[in-house]
Amino acid sequence: MYGAKFTSQWGEYDDGAWLAELAHLPRHCLELGFRRLRQEVSAAARAGDTAWPPQPVAFAAMCEPRPEDMGMPTVDAAWREACDHSHDPSGWRWSHEAVRLAGQAVGWREIHGATAQSVRARLESRFARQYSALVNRVMAGEELTPRHLLEQDGQRTAAELAERAGREAAAQRAEAEGLPDRMIASQGLAMLKAATGRA
Repeated sequence: MYGAKFTSQWGEYDDGAWLAELAHLPRHCLELGFRRLRQEVSAAARAGDTAWPPQPVAFAAMCEPRPEDMGMPTVDAAWREACDHSHDPSGWRWSHEAVRLAGQAVGWREIHGATAQSVRARLESRFARQYSALVNRVMAGEELTPRHLLEQDGQRTAAELAERAGREAAAQRAEAEGLPDRMIASQGLAMLKAATGRA
């Protein structure tokens, strides 16, 4: 693809730089990288530009499968979808099961109720980890079933631990009182009136 431009930059034989970056990649990933290189070279030719050979580490990155290679949304698009439909996850037809599972693992209430930017950033980071793990499972040919990444309490802040404890305690109290998991505003108001004896 690059002819003399490649050999003048890297020589006729690898000095170990390319092998060090590419040795861990399976053949199908290398083929994916070559397809992407061809697309770049073609796009440069159409634009009248010159394409130069990439560095070994850049080519290795081009070889890594991405969600979109598997017909899955990008991490950013998946996060936006999870945020947009966190209010009614069971009523939405998800673009991919991995998006739903990652959102479920983070917590629909947390995603929907987060307003502070710092909280949203933490949730987005957790979502990205969950989604990436699911993408890797899809790429490995696994069936997706709900399975969370292992997170230890030591990885959470004191505020996150307190928030989780409060949510769990509130859910237990609600369950003990026979309250539904979810209710619309009019249902909540009717239950409050009944509890206070007001009509």
